[in-house]
Amino acid sequence: MCVIVLTPSLNKSFKFQSDWPFNSSQSYILQPLLDDMKNEEDREFKKTDDGYEFITKVNYVSNKNLVKQKIVFDKDLNFKSVEVYDDSGNVSISMKFNKVDYKASFNKNYFDLNNNMEVAREDLTEEQTVSEMEDIIYPMYIPENTSLESQDKVDKETGERVILTFSGDNPFVFVQETSPVSADMTITPVDGEPVLLASGIGALTDSSVTWIDDNIEYYITATSLSQEEMLSVVNSVSVMPIGK
Repeated sequence: MCVIVLTPSLNKSFKFQSDWPFNSSQSYILQPLLDDMKNEEDREFKKTDDGYEFITKVNYVSNKNLVKQKIVFDKDLNFKSVEVYDDSGNVSISMKFNKVDYKASFNKNYFDLNNNMEVAREDLTEEQTVSEMEDIIYPMYIPENTSLESQDKVDKETGERVILTFSGDNPFVFVQETSPVSADMTITPVDGEPVLLASGIGALTDSSVTWIDDNIEYYITATSLSQEEMLSVVNSVSVMPIGK
């Protein structure tokens, strides 16, 4: 299956060969919810005054702290709500369904790539061209016994690139660079699987994560970090205050 992620501010789109979002839990898509119930042998079921409740395990690739969910149906087996819990029992995701249309229809342009990009770009207030790295972003989470070894800024043809090298027991390299707006809409094939990050959609492989935020491209590469630990670094970048 082909998954295309649009970045209207850069007039770019990124093409994945992937079964995402159906290969992991998703609180807002019916098929993954049904799959979680079908595949969970130890699911819990309870009949209530208003309908039915199912409790199952979950598989969120980008957040292993999410461990289970409660799926609520009304008496006619219509989806009513989904709550996803972390390993401390707190609700991290809450989804409510007011109405589900099982026979929804869409016009022929609804999934057209060029049409969607044009519509999205019409909503942009101004072209956000970034040519200089005004600030350097540092991750709040750094693996144990690992520290920043070097920081380099280099000029490139279309802007600047910053390279942060972390050394120690769990070394990795964190790159951030300016990304120009494309004059014509471009489609770029991407290696890896799409993954939902705190700042949007990224591409995850066994040894890297790439993503774009505020027209800055970010890359983290590591050979000794697990995917879960790389994602912990990535998500700490998006919540940290900007630093010089």
